[in-house]
Amino acid sequence: MSNDKMITVELSRREVTLLLRYGCPFENESVQLNAFKNHKGPHWLQIEPYYLPLLVGDLVHSAKMIHSDVLLEELDILCTALENAAHSYQTTGLISGQSSERR
Repeated sequence: MSNDKMITVELSRREVTLLLRYGCPFENESVQLNAFKNHKGPHWLQIEPYYLPLLVGDLVHSAKMIHSDVLLEELDILCTALENAAHSYQTTGLISGQSSERR
């Protein structure tokens, strides 16, 4: 798929770690996230609009097994950022999103 049909989501290093551990990223996203994990600074994940809600669903499913309030809060912030990126893309054509809390 061409880049004009992709959503770009800005992620912190911690959010990359969370996605790799608690999400089930698809092949393209997994390659990107693994490339990001050892680098400091913000990262920009390119993801097709179809896959973004599926990734959020994976995080929500994983969250049901977690008992740490701190970790649940981090996952909630990440899910909100991903959902906001998807919503912005659907309603305005904007193709980027950013979590409200940077680590």
